[in-house]
Amino acid sequence: MSLYQKYRPQKFSDLVGEDHIRDTLLSAITESRVGHAYLFAGPRGTGKTSAARLLAKAMNCSQRADKQGESCDKCQFCLEISQNKSLDIIEIDAASNRGIDEIRELREKIKFAPSSGKYKVFIIDEVHMLTLPAFNALLKTLEEPPKHAIFILATTEAHKIPATILSRVQRFDFRRVKKSDIIKNLKQIAKKESIKISDESLEAIAVAAEGSHRDSISLLEQVASLTREIEIDDVRHVLGLARDEEVLKIIEKVFSADTDSAIKTSSELISGGVDPGQLIKEITESLRQLLLYKISGGQINFEITNDREDKLQKLSEKKDAKNINRILAIFIESGRRVKETSIRSLPLEMAIVEASLPEIAAAVPEKIKKDEKPEEKKVESTDLNEVKTKNIPQKEKAPEKKVEKNSDKVEVLELTDENWQKVLSEMKKENHSLSALLRDAYPAGIEGDQLIIHVKFKFHLDKISESRNCQLVEDILEKIVGRKYRVVCRIAEKKSVSRANKNVDQDLEKAAVEIFETEE
Repeated sequence: MSLYQKYRPQKFSDLVGEDHIRDTLLSAITESRVGHAYLFAGPRGTGKTSAARLLAKAMNCSQRADKQGESCDKCQFCLEISQNKSLDIIEIDAASNRGIDEIRELREKIKFAPSSGKYKVFIIDEVHMLTLPAFNALLKTLEEPPKHAIFILATTEAHKIPATILSRVQRFDFRRVKKSDIIKNLKQIAKKESIKISDESLEAIAVAAEGSHRDSISLLEQVASLTREIEIDDVRHVLGLARDEEVLKIIEKVFSADTDSAIKTSSELISGGVDPGQLIKEITESLRQLLLYKISGGQINFEITNDREDKLQKLSEKKDAKNINRILAIFIESGRRVKETSIRSLPLEMAIVEASLPEIAAAVPEKIKKDEKPEEKKVESTDLNEVKTKNIPQKEKAPEKKVEKNSDKVEVLELTDENWQKVLSEMKKENHSLSALLRDAYPAGIEGDQLIIHVKFKFHLDKISESRNCQLVEDILEKIVGRKYRVVCRIAEKKSVSRANKNVDQDLEKAAVEIFETEE
């Protein structure tokens, strides 16, 4: 038997960290004011199902004294519940029994009287997973159940429960358990299991559990499977907490502008099996804590180890809040880019460079300007009705030209309306959804070796700018006009983007459907 099952609370006094719920339920039991339907909402592992069983046990205990809320935990009914053998306690997993047929079956069971206890208790776990018809079927029963029935609904996502259900139940919100309460509980379990564990190790496990009693006990059991004399190094080894120190090390190197060391540390973590996207998330979370710590003067009470708090305090002295916020924004943006490149570590590496050496990012536009050829005019307006550049000959003014391969002078891009339509036609053969997006875009001009494409919406920009989509456009463009250009997509004013044909809206609608279906 797992430790979290072995040490599941058997009395309300064992329910740690939820004093407000424990006291309210005990008072209701003592004064015989128990309701017919409850909703227990809160994060995982905070005692929702355990509290439901304790309520059921107390209500059916045959030896519970008058004006006493606790069950005796010795009578036949109490023992049956503790051993999960009671026929009057019906637990339903709504995640796998979420349809209207299951609820109709439940309604039939409600009619039968309890087999041995006073009440028949129905515990529906993860109730938010029920379908809307199933919720509707449950409504009347929740409002007027038989006198012998009690409903206890448990959920981790209370916002998904219909208002009609919420109005028929008493709601109790379970909170994440405090670090101190988790440590206290783990100490008791470790003592009973003859496990020697240091205070530092207990603290590390409590923080890793993120406010969940069940998770903390599972983590203790996991570490105890390695050794019965647990030190902090054992916890770091088994739970991978050594990586937490490396994350702070990366941030420290970024703050010190030691770009090379920061990238080397991140590369070592990635080589060791850490996903780049997950590493960015951990860096982002550490920066968030650091920013809040900085602006609060160290007054925010995080559920973190004392060692980590000391390191945050030292890091906060190296940068002001403005710079920390700037670096945080860079890593948040890099997290969005992970899925847009085939080199998954690239966004992280770019973020490290930009965060530690901001002058490099600022210098990029200047380099592009230097690479521009004198005869190529820049696009000075985002309004395509005002854009006049010899890079895009107007259909009525200039005939289609050919690129002279042996010419010393680079010819302007031959992208008449006719050629652009050819690009779209070829694209439709390769990727219909991308073709539809391009039909609502417009080639605006040339900047160096870049073809600038204007769009109206950020959605178009994000999809067209994906590396695989840009590559496809560039290949087809080279095939049509005979020259390699790098595609750059930008947002223009709404009025400046003209549509290619009357069926654009339909094409875009189809494209959106295809794109979202693919992403799912």
